[in-house]
Amino acid sequence: MLFRKLQWSKGKAISPVLLIYAVFWSSGLHQDASTARRRNVVSLQGKMVKMECMHMSDATEGLILTLRRNGTPTELCSLRFRNFRIWDRVCKGSVTLEYDHHTKWVYAVIQRVSVNDSGIYNCTLESMIPPPVKTLTYTYICLTVSAPPVVELSLVSPFFNNCENTLTCCAWDFYPQDIQFSWYKDGELITSTSKNDSLFPNSNGSYSYISNLIISRSDWSRSVQFSCQVNHSALESPVVKHISLPRAEKDSSKLPIWILAAVLAGLLMILVMIILAMTLIFRSKTTSQSSADRVMPETAVMQLPQECQRENCHTTYALLNYYPGSTL
Repeated sequence: MLFRKLQWSKGKAISPVLLIYAVFWSSGLHQDASTARRRNVVSLQGKMVKMECMHMSDATEGLILTLRRNGTPTELCSLRFRNFRIWDRVCKGSVTLEYDHHTKWVYAVIQRVSVNDSGIYNCTLESMIPPPVKTLTYTYICLTVSAPPVVELSLVSPFFNNCENTLTCCAWDFYPQDIQFSWYKDGELITSTSKNDSLFPNSNGSYSYISNLIISRSDWSRSVQFSCQVNHSALESPVVKHISLPRAEKDSSKLPIWILAAVLAGLLMILVMIILAMTLIFRSKTTSQSSADRVMPETAVMQLPQECQRENCHTTYALLNYYPGSTL
């Protein structure tokens, strides 16, 4: 009987303690003890990302909210509250802090997110009044920015005299680095002839991948299509690129030789005609010169003596001039 009374009295003493603890928790004063929250955010490159940083209570007087990245002490952005309003805002780089007065949420916003923005962001809420500065709560945001690959498939160079050649499939500027390449010939999976595959990082934090497929001339004659399939976590579905050589063009490598032969034959005929024409012109000129050399030179006109002024004298000299071989 006595034990039951003691147990009841002890219960009456405990009830007010539980009531005070419940009021303390519901008032939000429990945040004086530092707590941590974690969030994961995934976004595509080039999009705007809005991350929930901190939910503020009505009592914002003397609070400061800072945003850091990857555990460094450098502040990316900070908000200071005074008179229940934002008193000061200082932000660096592409990230900023925005406060929604209706929802009382503070958001970390990046307008055009890039792969380089991936990382762990830390939002810390501290109380400055009364001193000393006390950490109330903080939030970890793990941001992963995905970038889908840009896929290209090409033939390195035409065959001509080569017995084999290379198909190159490239995936540019993707993130994260995990990616899958597959080669197909006429819809059938092939993997044994690929070589020199390479994955390399880019300056912007993304990755690129190059896969090569060695093919022979006989492969072209037996098959009309090769395909490269790329699968990545940032893609809704795999990207497939095709390349083919139409059968009408399989012997097209001989065409330039015939064209070259025809051009050379035409030039040779033109050269022969020019030489023949020049020869005929030269011979014609030579014949004309020889005929001119065989013509008798014009006989000099005989001058009458000054003392011969009579008419019969003129007649005599005229006859001598007309008959130069006469004995008159």
